[in-house]
Amino acid sequence: MIALRKLTPCGSLVGIAVSCLIPVVAGCGSQQPQAELAPAAGVVKINGEPAANILVQFLPQVAEEAPGPTSTGVTSEDGTFEMTTVDGKDGAVVGWCKVVLVDMDEERPAQGVPLTRPPRLPANYSVLSPRTMEVEVKPASEPFIIDVRS
Repeated sequence: MIALRKLTPCGSLVGIAVSCLIPVVAGCGSQQPQAELAPAAGVVKINGEPAANILVQFLPQVAEEAPGPTSTGVTSEDGTFEMTTVDGKDGAVVGWCKVVLVDMDEERPAQGVPLTRPPRLPANYSVLSPRTMEVEVKPASEPFIIDVRS
């Protein structure tokens, strides 16, 4: 129950303004359903060997009425990663997700300057397309094993 008190004429205007804001503030963010999240982790390998410093992105393929955030993780020395949403929550959206990989150690020379070593990842892993790899995140997923062949 809200306690009421007698207001002066000036105070009554403040009271009216505050009471008009309460429904607006209370409704913020509650209109749209949130996508379900689940823990998501795994390992990235290149030609069967653990790959360090690879950015892993899970892009959820969700319905417009229940959007889900993208999740990312960076592989450690042993190739393992754990996903975190862009808004800081652990895990990834339950359902099918496109997977994009970016080699954080890849050379990025100026235009026209040749590479001194070949890229570790084929270019198709770093772009979103209809043929982009997909994984299914389940409420109790096993670790994902992403083995890239170059």
